[in-house]
This record gives sequence, C-alpha cells and structure tokens, in this order.
Amino acid sequence: MEMIRQSLKFRKTVTIVCVLSLLILIFLILRQDQINSTGNVRQNQRIDKEFQDIAYRDFNHRPKKNDFNQNILKDMDTNKVADNSKQELAEAKARIELLEKKLAILEGRIPQKYPDVKYLGYKERKRILVTGGAGFVGSHLVDILMTQGHEVIVVDNFFTGRKRNVEHWFGHRNFEMIHHDIVNPLYIEADEIYHLASPASPPHYMQNPVKTIKTNTLGTINMLGLARRVGAKILIASTSEVYGDPMVHPQPESYWGHVNPIGPRACYDEGKRVAETLAYSYAKQENVSVRVARIFNTYGPRMHVSDGRVVSNFIMQAIQNLTITVYGNGKQTRSFCYVSDLVDGLLALMASSYTLPVNIGNPVEHTIEEFAVIIKNLVPGCRSTVATGAAVEDDPQRRRPDITLAETHLNWSPKISLQDGLQRTIDYFKEELSRTTFYNNQTYMDVKVKSRH
Repeated sequence: MEMIRQSLKFRKTVTIVCVLSLLILIFLILRQDQINSTGNVRQNQRIDKEFQDIAYRDFNHRPKKNDFNQNILKDMDTNKVADNSKQELAEAKARIELLEKKLAILEGRIPQKYPDVKYLGYKERKRILVTGGAGFVGSHLVDILMTQGHEVIVVDNFFTGRKRNVEHWFGHRNFEMIHHDIVNPLYIEADEIYHLASPASPPHYMQNPVKTIKTNTLGTINMLGLARRVGAKILIASTSEVYGDPMVHPQPESYWGHVNPIGPRACYDEGKRVAETLAYSYAKQENVSVRVARIFNTYGPRMHVSDGRVVSNFIMQAIQNLTITVYGNGKQTRSFCYVSDLVDGLLALMASSYTLPVNIGNPVEHTIEEFAVIIKNLVPGCRSTVATGAAVEDDPQRRRPDITLAETHLNWSPKISLQDGLQRTIDYFKEELSRTTFYNNQTYMDVKVKSRH
C-alpha cells in the first residue's frame, strides 16, 4: 500500500514538472517571435527612411514653396515658448516669495528660545517696572534685568518705542508687557521703578510739545505716586538738557543751567527740570527713595532710524552715500556714551545709596565736524561729502559731562571706545536698511540665545 502511494506521488511530481517545462518552452518561443517581428519592423522602418532620404536627395533638389512660411511659424513658436518660460519663472518667483512670507509667519508660532536667565530665589528676585521699556535705552536695560533673573514689567505707549525691541522676551514667565500711557495712573506692584518714558530726540519731542510736557510732569507724578503707595525705589531718567546751552564747561551736577524757558526745546528741557523738582519734593515730603540720572548723549543699536540726532543722521547718510549735513559751523561739541555703558551706570545708581543727581555719560569730547569725518571713514566705500546747513535754534554749543561723582560714588566709568561703539551701531543700521521681511525674534541682542525656557 505504501509503495502505491509513493508511486502516485512520484507520477504527480513528474507531471507537474513536465507541465511547467512545456509552459516555459512556449513562453520562450513567443518571446523569440516578438523579438524577430520587432527587429523586422525596425529594419523596414530604416529601409523606408533611407529610401525617403535617397528620394529626397535625387528628386527634391528645389525647396518647396511653403518652406519660408514654415520657418516663420517655427520662429513664432520659439518666441512663444520663450515668453511662456519667462512667465513661468515670474510665477515661480511670486510663489517662492509667498512661501517665504508664510514661513516667516510659521516661525513666529514656533516656541521661542530665550537668552539664558539666571535663577533667583524668592528673596533675591525683584519685581521691576520700566516705563518706556520698549524704547532705545529702556529695551537694553530690560535685557540686563531679565538676564539677571528679575521679573520685569514694561510699560510703553509706543510713541517712539517699538515692540520689536523687546519681542525676544514675549512669553517668558518673568516678562510682562503693558500697553499704557503713564499720563494716566497705573496701579501695579513693584519693588523698583526705572522711569525712562519720554521722547528724547528733538524731532520727536518737538512733534507734540504739550504731550512731552505732560509725560515729564503728570507721568512723573503718577510714577512717584506709585512708588509712594507700594514703597518702591524709583530712578528718574533726567537729561543733560537741564543744563541748556551751558556757560560752564564741563558740566558738573552743581551747575544750575542756562535754559530758554520758551524756546523750541523748552518742552523737554523744562519738563525734565520739573521732573527733578517733583522727585525731590516727593523724597522730602513722602520719604520716597529717589535716584536721578542726568543722561548725556547716548548711541548704539536700536536707535530709531529717524531719530534726528547726530549719530543716527550721519550713519544713515553715510551708508546711503548721501550728503552728510552738519547744522551750523560744525564746531559744536558733543560727548557720546555707548548704550551698554549707560545701562551699567543706571544699574549702579539704583543699587547705590547716593540720592543726589548724577551725570551718566562719556567725557570724551569731539566736534560735530569731527564726528562726521569719523563716521564717514568707518563706512566702507562711503562716497558722501560733508556739507553745512543752517544752525538749529537753541542748539547747545558745548556738551561734556563731569563724571567725578559717578566715579566716586558709583565706581562707574564708560568702557566702550567711540570706534568700537560706532562700528556696532553702523552694523545695526546696515541690517535695518537691508531688512525686507519681518522675522520673529530678529532683534539686536548682546546676549546670545542658547536655551529654551
């Protein structure tokens, strides 16, 4: 029985093998026929083509009547193809630009990376209010306070300040932004107040002189009242303009000034003088802890491109190869302090126990004419010429701080050289002029972005 099963199994296997072999053989035969037929067709086509070529050479020596028209049609078709290619390239470029804008928007939605921030315990961490914190000086101060680990509240009405100056802190747990005009009362909690709110350049503060006076009087009253209510220490940002067109040089804090109370700059000059008076009135009557910084000419990244002051005007004109305009005879002098040095001075003053006004500025003095030449030489390939214009009314002729008190009581003096500071500022203005698309988190920062919080 077993033998029969094995015999049947063997027959079945042999049958399957035979069938498969037959199928393979048939497939090969058909394949060969197909190849032969294809070869014959190609050979016939080649013969036909050769015959046509021979016939053309032998019998069609003269051109046909419609050859000229056909060439014209071919040229027209070629031009159409070229035009279509140009149109397609233009459309592709437009689509790429649209995609870049969409990518910029999407980048703004990605969780941001913040600069490294020091961790402070509950007792060490302060809640610090900075009015005008989105402005030129205020934003640099905010950067330092944030990296030190404090909780920072920025209050700004964005008259001259810009959100982009502080947008790299948006969303951070230690940062808060309030869109508010300090001419109106503000009710929050704070341990320290840096009162920097006020337009500082002549074109800005003379644009709305009444508003400038209100900011420096009513705004200062509101901030001093807040400091009294919550027991906060307050630093008032005054200015070298309280000295007016000085009769004493350099200007010490003991000099009372030479100011025109009804001139075009009076809204700012007298507004700051009143702010100082208010500060010391609150200190005497309400025991408010006040600090007053008389800030001299400051420059650096984040200056407004239409600031209207010497450094920004000269840099913008030099970069664009425009005429560098010096108002007056150019013999007026200024002393410019780099913004990081100024911020260090403000922090040192707030931390000190010294309560009288202190000059914060750089005592290195240059004429306006010299500044124009220095800036022109720092801009590679600058072809600008220096020209003089009409003098500005009530423009101070000499300006240089006496920083003896700052060196003695604050242990502070400027460190950034004029050449280094101007080069950083020029690089910033070049970047601003080359900007064509808004990208999130693309503001100037001295602190490198490293970690996410």
